[in-house]
Amino acid sequence: MKTQAGRLLGVAVLAISAVTTSHVRAGEEVPDPCYPDNRNATSTALGRGTLGMAWASTRDVGSHLYRNRAGIRPGSRLVEEAVPVSPSAKGGMSAKGGAKMAAISVPVPNRWEIFGSVFYQTNDSDGDSYGYGGKKKKKDDKYDRYGVYQVGGNGGGVGGVGGIGGVPGFASATDSSLDVFGGSIGVEYHINRNWSIGLGLSAAQGDLDMGSAGSADIDSVSLIPYVSYYRPDTVGSADLWAGLMYAYGMHSYETRRYTGAGIATGEPDADTHTIEFNVGLNFGEDDFVHGPYAGMRYITGSVDSYTEVGPGATFFGEQDVDSLVSILGYQVSWKMRGGSGYWVPQLRVAWEHEFEDGNATAFGIPYAAADEDIGVVGAGIGYWWDSGWHLGVEYEGRFGSETEAHYGGLTAGKEF
Repeated sequence: MKTQAGRLLGVAVLAISAVTTSHVRAGEEVPDPCYPDNRNATSTALGRGTLGMAWASTRDVGSHLYRNRAGIRPGSRLVEEAVPVSPSAKGGMSAKGGAKMAAISVPVPNRWEIFGSVFYQTNDSDGDSYGYGGKKKKKDDKYDRYGVYQVGGNGGGVGGVGGIGGVPGFASATDSSLDVFGGSIGVEYHINRNWSIGLGLSAAQGDLDMGSAGSADIDSVSLIPYVSYYRPDTVGSADLWAGLMYAYGMHSYETRRYTGAGIATGEPDADTHTIEFNVGLNFGEDDFVHGPYAGMRYITGSVDSYTEVGPGATFFGEQDVDSLVSILGYQVSWKMRGGSGYWVPQLRVAWEHEFEDGNATAFGIPYAAADEDIGVVGAGIGYWWDSGWHLGVEYEGRFGSETEAHYGGLTAGKEF
């Protein structure tokens, strides 16, 4: 009996010792090999994923930018109206004593448009490392690698500022990829021949692969109001167009992080605010339009703090994400008459420059690089029926030194 009790006591002591040793080692320069410190990679991937979802969910809602670049203006419909006819030879009155009337078809500009779209986007991002000093941190509970240090703080988490994986002064990010599938619906009102306002609602699902760090599922909903302006012959014979969009996005995550001891799961939420302004000039005639365009896009948001559940679970602090991008491009569009409408193909190229150092920081130090320069190529084709219906398909490729993304969308709408 005593022997059995002694054995049980010995096992308990060994278990407690193992757990204690793991947490003690967490504060030393050399981490416990059973618990690889991939928390910075997780935070990096979540930051990139949040920006990616915000961009994909709000891109060219209602295809209003495509239409503005091509110089497509709201159509009109024929409405029958009763008008008086010439008086008769006997005094201009009908036999019933009233003026004679006739029905004629009168063109009336379309005021409303309903639209919808489905889209798919894929984005691959390379991992990076950043050096920011070689001093080793002293053992401190504040920077405990696995139990106490609150990952996040000012914009995201690094697993101990003194170093990652036992390498002082470096933070690393794993390769990641994001696949997004979603759709949007909305309505646009043409105030007059120059001004239009619209409101879109977008919903999307994302599959975020964080490489060796784990994976995450993302559900997003975005509300997107916008306003458009178009004025012919504003700069000489060139038409001026502009568009301003705001979007509020809500994103829910289900994360799965590989800790070395198993899989720890979390359910953080994120929100984003997007403001995008575009302006351009259209040269040429109705059947061939070309011209430059420029814009600015600002995305800001945060990923809420959360505590994981499962083996090796830890706490992640709130993470801020920001992106400020300038856009310079040139487009060519032309019209081709079809049987009951017209085709409008469009080609464009653009250069985007990112002004933020990275999409996340820890103690003012960027650890998740964003490409400073992105090359963009786009192509699309749409068909506008004389009845007011339209259908279009568009592709966009984005290429940088660290990222590569591809977007495809199908849009449809009806003016009335």
